[in-house]
Amino acid sequence: MAQYARCGVMEEEWRKGPWTAEEDRLLVEYVKLHGEGKWNAVAMLAGLKRNGKSCRLRWVNYLRPDLKRGRITPYEESVILELHARWGNRWSTIARSLPGRTDNEIKNYWRTHFKKKGKSTSRNTEKLRARLLKRQQFQQQQLQQQRYQQDEIDMKKIISLFYENDTKLSTSDESSHELVVHTSPLVEQEVLPEAPNDLSIWDGLWSMDDLHGNNCLNRAIYQHNLVSHFF
Repeated sequence: MAQYARCGVMEEEWRKGPWTAEEDRLLVEYVKLHGEGKWNAVAMLAGLKRNGKSCRLRWVNYLRPDLKRGRITPYEESVILELHARWGNRWSTIARSLPGRTDNEIKNYWRTHFKKKGKSTSRNTEKLRARLLKRQQFQQQQLQQQRYQQDEIDMKKIISLFYENDTKLSTSDESSHELVVHTSPLVEQEVLPEAPNDLSIWDGLWSMDDLHGNNCLNRAIYQHNLVSHFF
């Protein structure tokens, strides 16, 4: 019973209404120190007289550093239309596809700009779907064409390399064949010497006989002259 009374007193003490700059500063410092979450502890740790839900909404919708400021862009509007046609009023799910935009901001934008238009909004959504489908088909065709062109380039490179290697192999084979043809006679000459000519041997022998005969004649003449000198 005392716990309920204490909670009732705390609820009566919660501050309501617009946030002040000082409250924003205290909440930002709290998140820097403790991170997001544990919003019910903000009142005790940061000295704020705001309940946890109020602190969470204030941080998520206004104080978060990655929030986008300014009006919704035409591209973001087209995303909202497309995703709302798919998921309905699931604003948190839609917000995940729009970084920096909150579910509350998207919901308010939808209600302000599209909810009152009724049937015209449905027709615009159908047109948007058809336009997005055509764009996706066009992008797929472009991607397929790029892949086909890249495949052609790769195939040309492969064929070029094949012919280049084939030419190198042919040139190498021809060079090896010429080397064998030119070097084989030399090898034969070195390995198999020419057979000697019989006539050249006999010519040498005859030349030796002539030389021996001349030497004998010269010796006889010398001896005759020597004997004649004494007589």
